[in-house]
Amino acid sequence: MPSEKTWDRDGLPAWTYRSSALLELEKERVFLNHWHVVGHMNDLKQAGDWLSFDLLGERALVIRGKDGVVRAFHNTCRHRGSRLVEGDQGHCKGALMCPFHAWVYTLEGELKTPSQPEKFPTLDPQAWGLMPLELEIWRGFLFLRFEPGPQASIAQMMERHEPELSSYPLEELEPTDGVYSSPVTPVNWKAMVDVDNECYHCPSAHPGLTDLYGRRYEEGPWVNGTHRIRGPFNENPSRKELNQSYRNLVEQHPEPFKSIPQAWLYIGLFPVSVLVFYPESAGFYRTIPIDTTTSVMTGATYRYAGESESMKLAREKSAEIDAEVMLEDKHVCELHFQASASKYWKKGILGDSEKALREHHDLLRALLPEIDGEKLPGDTRQQCASNTKQPGKQTGKIGS
Repeated sequence: MPSEKTWDRDGLPAWTYRSSALLELEKERVFLNHWHVVGHMNDLKQAGDWLSFDLLGERALVIRGKDGVVRAFHNTCRHRGSRLVEGDQGHCKGALMCPFHAWVYTLEGELKTPSQPEKFPTLDPQAWGLMPLELEIWRGFLFLRFEPGPQASIAQMMERHEPELSSYPLEELEPTDGVYSSPVTPVNWKAMVDVDNECYHCPSAHPGLTDLYGRRYEEGPWVNGTHRIRGPFNENPSRKELNQSYRNLVEQHPEPFKSIPQAWLYIGLFPVSVLVFYPESAGFYRTIPIDTTTSVMTGATYRYAGESESMKLAREKSAEIDAEVMLEDKHVCELHFQASASKYWKKGILGDSEKALREHHDLLRALLPEIDGEKLPGDTRQQCASNTKQPGKQTGKIGS
């Protein structure tokens, strides 16, 4: 029977996926002033340990000081703007030194000394220290934003999920393989996020995942900037050997981990961050726009402290399952993004199981009312960088 539910089923206009002018507005209204997950406290165990995070030309540095406090700064020397640290993460022994002109900063962000100080006037260590960024820690996970914005604190956003997450020992997570990155994908960032906001595509695009979950996939609405999606394991044995092997290992987990639900749980945080909770691991991923028509997915996986052998092996199996899902999502992302280059394609129509996708779009519309226009003045659609790239080796986690 046809659905009798009445709601606005329009998808985003096709032009919004290829507009360089819109991306500039998204940068200011969506990305720089909203929260992004960047790591976990246990990535930064020692003074001088650091993580970096780049977003649309802005650069962040998160570092533990000698006083034990974790802080976030712009990853920019105050002298001539050089990047201070290179790479995803690392360690500074006693101070941060700019690789360009050797200005030195304390691990707490104050200017220690410029090189050849006699050539400069007296510089106040705090006034000329690193520029700070807002940082929030929620159950060990680190979140930052480049400037104040409309979102509440992470603690407030995550409050409704706390009861469900109480059995997960998140504060004690341990790093595994560091930050991972998918291959650069020739799609607009919204095409990647769209896939995460519905599982209507799962039976056709993810046969392996459907075998793991069955048809009991749960998806809730976007509320206060978060979105819950959960896949309880199939009530019946899995037909796929990899899935059943993984489930057999999960059954062997010792207490207290045995009490963690046998399900994959994802909590999305607007605009592009996702926290991941599995019976044997937890982590995060986020979609990062590179330009209008290319994006990348980055993230990290963590093991629980006290990991058993079955948990270690299950973590390896779940990574294999996730790698398959990532390749499948990459493929369908490219297929539907390519339509936005056509002058004949205007917008899609959404079904009842895609309502969360519409809700994510509506969060964008609230920040970017220009979306509902024909296009921005003087804007032209950007063409695909490539429609023929072959997917490379994938690692890491991704929901569907």
